[in-house]
Amino acid sequence: MPDPSWQAMQQAQQAQQIHQNHVRHHREAHDMARAHARHTGAPHTHRPVPHTGARGGGLPGLLVLIVIVGVVVYVARDPELRTAVGNFARNLLAHVQSK
Repeated sequence: MPDPSWQAMQQAQQAQQIHQNHVRHHREAHDMARAHARHTGAPHTHRPVPHTGARGGGLPGLLVLIVIVGVVVYVARDPELRTAVGNFARNLLAHVQSK
């Protein structure tokens, strides 16, 4: 049976290598885009974005998702409320499209 500390060290080295390859690939793509922009005269418009998840993510995003799911489930169970919400949504859409 292999030594657990040796296995952990191997896994850590493998993870580090995968990460370094990912970073290298990202930098190469970024450098290529910058070179292309210089070549075509286009401005470099990339702005660094914090990596906080898909859409801001985190706990606030999860709470919003839970609330939305709860509202949808509640509306789906009550036919009268479902009709009222549907009419409101159609009226709102028509109002927005008319402007």
